[in-house]
Amino acid sequence: MAKGSRITRREMLAGAGKTAAAGAAAAAVGWIEIGNPGVAQAAGQGEIGTAAGGRSAYEYVGEVDQDGDALRFYGYYTLIVGAGPAALYSGPPHDETTARFTYFGTANLTARAARNNVFVIDAVGTIRSYFRPAGGADFSHPASFHAGTQIAADDVQFHDVLSSTAPNFGVPNVTAFLERTHAPTFHADGRTLRFGHVGMRVRSTASGLGQKLDPKPKGHLTLAGQALVTG
Repeated sequence: MAKGSRITRREMLAGAGKTAAAGAAAAAVGWIEIGNPGVAQAAGQGEIGTAAGGRSAYEYVGEVDQDGDALRFYGYYTLIVGAGPAALYSGPPHDETTARFTYFGTANLTARAARNNVFVIDAVGTIRSYFRPAGGADFSHPASFHAGTQIAADDVQFHDVLSSTAPNFGVPNVTAFLERTHAPTFHADGRTLRFGHVGMRVRSTASGLGQKLDPKPKGHLTLAGQALVTG
């Protein structure tokens, strides 16, 4: 399919990005979240990206490429509890080009089912998070999202229910269950930090737009989501 025919990420997420940025600004000042003593304590100890009481620990936008049974996913974090907006981006505009915290992962399908225009897939894989002080990611070059210092790794299981809304287009609703397997300390802006901790379990939900590129199946998803710490 011609490159120009793809609905752009900017068109899909312009409103969502503004909302996320506004939420981050309202929720955090500097590195400490207001009104959540547990989070403030964790941030003071150098741990970011954790929250209790059903609050979002982090939020993100990204893309997924499907090629047969193989999935590749990548994007950046738009909110991390304990890290203020100034810590998330190297400067304006607040998008992937200036994002300092990014992620990249791969997975393989383990099950697929379909009924009418509803498609269900399950997948298992890994995801890694990175800190890149100057930013510089580019959705045209997925590998750019795994540059910098690796700050976390997770084992992940995906469950996606995609509803087809038009020929070759659909709305994905993705649930992911993550368990952190690697969370080294790293240095940012004169502080020693850690993104969560080993053994942390997270439930993430995301939705967006899916596009089928050929019958292989080969497809592309644009997503935005949030993650809650569950254990």
